[in-house]
Amino acid sequence: MPYIRLSIARARRGEEARLEEIMRKLADASKSEDGCLESYVLKPHDDSGDIARISIYRDQAAGTAAANSDRILALRSEMHLIVEPGHTERAFFTV
Repeated sequence: MPYIRLSIARARRGEEARLEEIMRKLADASKSEDGCLESYVLKPHDDSGDIARISIYRDQAAGTAAANSDRILALRSEMHLIVEPGHTERAFFTV
């Protein structure tokens, strides 16, 4: 059953390009993890400033392993330093 991880964040003022760069690195790092089927960086059509990343994994075990890899943990830590408080990180099963 596919497992999906979703992150939605808004950069602190002046950090927009850096956040997009980190999200792209996270998507690329996710793609290289065993069990990752796809990973995308998304921007909305509005001017909210939000940016999102969605990664689709073969199953929860693959998603959990990827989320706990050193590379992804390091990038997520870097991301946390430049985003507004209250960003969202969620995981979903398909139904």
